[in-house]
Amino acid sequence: MFRASRASTRFELTSRLLTPLLALALVFSAGVLAPDPVEAGGTSVISSVRARQLSAESAMRRADRQIKQLQKQRGNHKKLLKAAKKKLWLTIKRRRAADAKAAVAGTRLGELKLTLARETRVRPNPAGIQKVDKPKLRGRITKLQKRVRKLEGTLREARKKEAGARKLKRSRANKPTPARISARKRERGRAESKLSSAIYQMTALSKDRAGRFGTSSVKRFAKPAKGRISQTYGCTGFSTNPRVGSCGHFHDGVDIAAPVGTKVKASADGYVAYVGWSPWDTGDRAYVVIIGHAGNYESVYAHLQPKRKMRAGQKVKRGQVIGTVGMTGLTTGPHVHWEIRKGWSNTNPLKAGR
Repeated sequence: MFRASRASTRFELTSRLLTPLLALALVFSAGVLAPDPVEAGGTSVISSVRARQLSAESAMRRADRQIKQLQKQRGNHKKLLKAAKKKLWLTIKRRRAADAKAAVAGTRLGELKLTLARETRVRPNPAGIQKVDKPKLRGRITKLQKRVRKLEGTLREARKKEAGARKLKRSRANKPTPARISARKRERGRAESKLSSAIYQMTALSKDRAGRFGTSSVKRFAKPAKGRISQTYGCTGFSTNPRVGSCGHFHDGVDIAAPVGTKVKASADGYVAYVGWSPWDTGDRAYVVIIGHAGNYESVYAHLQPKRKMRAGQKVKRGQVIGTVGMTGLTTGPHVHWEIRKGWSNTNPLKAGR
């Protein structure tokens, strides 16, 4: 009995010691095995943000297409209306000319009828000269009556054409209304806002991931493509007041001119934040790639060919190909527009990280 009590006491002591040890082991294993919320937990976050990016981008592009289509329809309808107005004016001119001719013909017909009646009263006997004059007079009257009928037919046709032109004006003037275009523009603005928000969120996440799992800071950014620098960072030279030296247009990056299809490479290690059409352009949109780097840096590569070689959330190495030079957006020639931002503010790409 004493042995049993000692055994039970020893078991209780052992269980008391093992319980906290097992708990610590479980906590440690959970901490080791559980993925980091940024690196892998970012997987679910990255997937949702990427899905929002794609959805907003497709909505923005759809609104772009609809606006262009409506504006094209509106231009076509303006041309048709102009042609219809011209046709209507010509029809009205013809009708007025026909009215004038009909009035002259009616007056002449009345005069001839009066002459015929007078001749009939003066010479009631069909013998003599009236046999010669009366058929000639009636022939002239018949000819005039034919002309009047023809003119009346022309008038009817002119009125029909006029009514058709007015109907065309009513039917075509109201199709691509400015209200519809404004509604599509508002829809596009909402999609642009959603896409911008998703890009900012993914950029912040990419910077955080690069800082945690990459280098602490970027020493130097490499040129993304081979070619000559066609436009440097800063004032473009189009100053509004040369005497004072104010800058009419400030260039946020560096333009590198290169043939279409030239490889564009990542300037430094990092994580892709966005690949797609720019939501900040007005008119023609540029195809861009945005990468987040350590040290709160981000790099932007614009005017690329629309090919999704990369995807948001993907890790890239310095010198890795991320796209090719194109002419998307507002550009006068093939080049890549390269920007470097630190803390959401632009800096000179050729001096950044030094």
